Amino acid sequence: MKTKVLHVVHRLDIGGLERVLLNCINSLPEAQFEHRIVALTGYSEDFKNLLAKPVEVISLNKREGNDWRIFKRFYDQVKIFQPHCVHTYNLATVELQFIAWLSGVKLRVHAEHGRDIFDPSGANKKYRLLRKALSPFITKIIPVSRDLYDWLLNDVGIRRKKLQLILNGISTSNFYPATKSDFGKRPFVFGHVGRLAKIKNQQLLVRAFKQASQISADFAAHCQLVIIGGGECFDELNTLIDEFGLQNHIYLPGPKLDMRAEYAGIDVFVMSSLAEGIPMTLLESMACEIPPVVTRVGGIPEVVDASCGMLYESQDQDALATIMLEMFNQPEKVQQLGKNAREKIVSVYSEEAMVEAYRQIYQGSI
Repeated sequence: MKTKVLHVVHRLDIGGLERVLLNCINSLPEAQFEHRIVALTGYSEDFKNLLAKPVEVISLNKREGNDWRIFKRFYDQVKIFQPHCVHTYNLATVELQFIAWLSGVKLRVHAEHGRDIFDPSGANKKYRLLRKALSPFITKIIPVSRDLYDWLLNDVGIRRKKLQLILNGISTSNFYPATKSDFGKRPFVFGHVGRLAKIKNQQLLVRAFKQASQISADFAAHCQLVIIGGGECFDELNTLIDEFGLQNHIYLPGPKLDMRAEYAGIDVFVMSSLAEGIPMTLLESMACEIPPVVTRVGGIPEVVDASCGMLYESQDQDALATIMLEMFNQPEKVQQLGKNAREKIVSVYSEEAMVEAYRQIYQGSI
């Protein structure tokens, strides 16, 4: 008999959390598992089409704010599908664990992939209390970084035996270095991939790039910044780029599905997040031998150190601008950091290990 897993997300669309879900579904053996996805607010048809096997995706059409109708709708979906496991992702879906328990689902799993702008440090007492209050109805809680594990244990107060650390992982056979024989003969590209949202703080990337351009005419003449993704801050970022007159140097191409092709055009990966778990785009880019320049937040320092990239303090525009200039002026360092970055991902953050850990969770082995 197949193990039936019901996954619950806020929205199924391009994002790191959603990529983990998709990779797990695609990698787990179809002979052993049957999956269904419930999205509270809807889903992207293009992203859904990346599923390599038939999986039904259902939207509960949640209205903005509190919408108590979704509890009955979710209960109905549980009764229809009869899952062995309900797997919820992040704070927006955790309340549905009570419904899963009420419905008699034997295995109830909740994953914490990171925090959002309404609680970037995890200090909000209301949200901590909500997680703690619902924890008795959850079988296993999965943090995807050591930082999140320690926070759930020490600050939220989740019992250690309920926690199971599973690091995000990627396929290093799908993400591998591109040949860049024209290094130094084309624009030097700083690239960012992510949801355009306040928590990602992409305005800092634009401002630091402008600052570096003002310091060095050579940088201004030969560098570009590409910010790939969609979200609520798209127009705001475009306005800022126009205000700075950088339309020919900073590009916002929107969301992309074929990320391997996008990484091929990036020399240095940059992030400016206020909070993170372990971002999938960070792992993917590092596997492509692209050195990261990233904020020292969340689980990022667990992945990046001085041997494979550069860390700076969140919201430190001066530091980011200085590092951008350093990377542009030291191509040999960029290449060496990139090689070390891939070695780090291959040795520690494999998709195979991640998928096997979820298989054991779903089948009750751990």
